[in-house]
Amino acid sequence: MALRIAATVVVLGALAVWLVAPVGNACPDLGRLPSGSTASSSPSLKPPLTRTCTYRTSDGTEAHARYVPWLDWILLLLLAAVAATIARFVGSPGARVPGAPRAERAPRAERAPRAQRAPRAERAPREPKAPREPTAPREPRAAKPSAERDAAERERARRERAERARRGR
Repeated sequence: MALRIAATVVVLGALAVWLVAPVGNACPDLGRLPSGSTASSSPSLKPPLTRTCTYRTSDGTEAHARYVPWLDWILLLLLAAVAATIARFVGSPGARVPGAPRAERAPRAERAPRAQRAPRAERAPREPKAPREPTAPREPRAAKPSAERDAAERERARRERAERARRGR
């Protein structure tokens, strides 16, 4: 119920936002034009639900600008949310006024007993797994001492530089 009301408010409000003059300054660029200029706002179909401002200067020049009335759309969405909230609390049968006594509930109907399941067939016992043979512990890798590793890296870098220098000459 609340969603239907909110949707109705949005649809009717969209038509109103599109067809009726917007809230606030419809054509904000009028202040940039020379004195004596006029502006009017009208519905636009490209893109849908936008508006077009038509600016006219005193010498007869005409310009058009499209815009989306964001303030109107935000107000419309807030209005739809308020309408849905009011409909939810006013129209819902479970809504309760604070301080009012609670309505008594009807007792629950008894359910029919469930049908009994057939007993499960017994499983055959599993065969025990064969024990694992112990494995020999691994020897840790011998790590190069850092001095040897650094010396090997320096030697490799020296060879690469020499090779690049030889190619460049």
